Amino acid sequence: MTKEFINHIKELIDQKDSVLLQEAVSKLHPADIAEICVELTTEQARFLYRQLDNETAADALIEMDEDMRNDLLEELPSEAIARRFVNYMDTDDAVEIIRDMDEEKQEEVLSHIQDIEQAGDIVDLLQYDEDTAGGLMSTEMVVVNGNWSMPECLKEMRQQAEELDDIYYIYVVDDDERLCGLFPLKKMITSPSVSKVKPLSKMLPSSISAMT
Repeated sequence: MTKEFINHIKELIDQKDSVLLQEAVSKLHPADIAEICVELTTEQARFLYRQLDNETAADALIEMDEDMRNDLLEELPSEAIARRFVNYMDTDDAVEIIRDMDEEKQEEVLSHIQDIEQAGDIVDLLQYDEDTAGGLMSTEMVVVNGNWSMPECLKEMRQQAEELDDIYYIYVVDDDERLCGLFPLKKMITSPSVSKVKPLSKMLPSSISAMT
C-alpha cells in the first residue's frame, strides 16, 4: 500500500467515481482494503464498502481495526449488518462483531439472521464472552410457527421446554422452517391469547439495500 495509491483511492471516493474505484480495489486482499480504511474518514470508508461484493466486504470488516469497524457499523441498520456481513461470515467472526454491540443492537441483529442454526450458534458462542450483554446468555431456543396463536405457541413451548433449561427467546419460522423473526419470552406471556405470533415478533424484511 503506497501513499500514492491510497491518495488515488481517496480521490476516487471524493469524486464518487464508483466504476474506477471498483476497478482499483477489485483485486485487493481484504486485509489491504482494511488497511486503506485506516487512512479514510468513516464516511469515505462507508462509500468504499458500498463498492464491494458481500463476501469481500465481510472479510475486510473482520480484518479491520476494532474501533474503525465499530464506527463503520454504528449507524448501519441492524438488518443491513445481518444481511451484508453476518450472512457471509463464519460464526466465530460474526460473534466478534456482534459482541461489541449493546444489548438492544445485538437483539436486533440476531432477529435479522435468516439461518436459524447460525443464529443459535452465535448465541451459543456469545455466552462464553464476558463482555456480552446479559440478555443473550441463553443458548436454548424454542421454535414456533409465525401463523400460530398464542395458545398454540405456549403449548409447543411447554413440549419443547421439557428438554431445555433456560428459555429467553422464541424463534419464529415460516412454513418452510426459515427463520423470520424472534421475540422475548416476556412478550409471549403478556400478549393477548388471540394474538398471532408473527405480528408480535421482530420480523425480517423481504429485501434490503446493500448498505445505506
